[in-house]
Amino acid sequence: MSHNGAYTNEGQGITVLLSDDVTVTFKKVTQKGSTNVKKPATGPEPPPGQKILAYFDIKTTAKHSPPIEIRIHWPSAQETTDPKLWRWYPTTKEWKHITTRFNKECHLLVGVTPHNLESMFGVT
Repeated sequence: MSHNGAYTNEGQGITVLLSDDVTVTFKKVTQKGSTNVKKPATGPEPPPGQKILAYFDIKTTAKHSPPIEIRIHWPSAQETTDPKLWRWYPTTKEWKHITTRFNKECHLLVGVTPHNLESMFGVT
């Protein structure tokens, strides 16, 4: 499932709704652009001892400064006892855990990446 790009305006604290379950907030956008999410069925090999339940390929043409907050609405049907958000780093071929919090009542998984957005993310 993929979505057409969501307009990403210039400014501080720019939040972009990418789909019904994915939102990103940029600390600072210096040049407007388009941000989108694709949800491929497969992706890079999961972190050791983990199973990726969902992949999110998030890209933007907007010029931005990290950090970027990613919020994923995690429905109860897919809920794990302790879901985690991971970011894939293709140059080093490794996943890094970026979860900052999970609100079980709202089914909201939040992570912050300290690097530019172009990446694959996964939920375990």
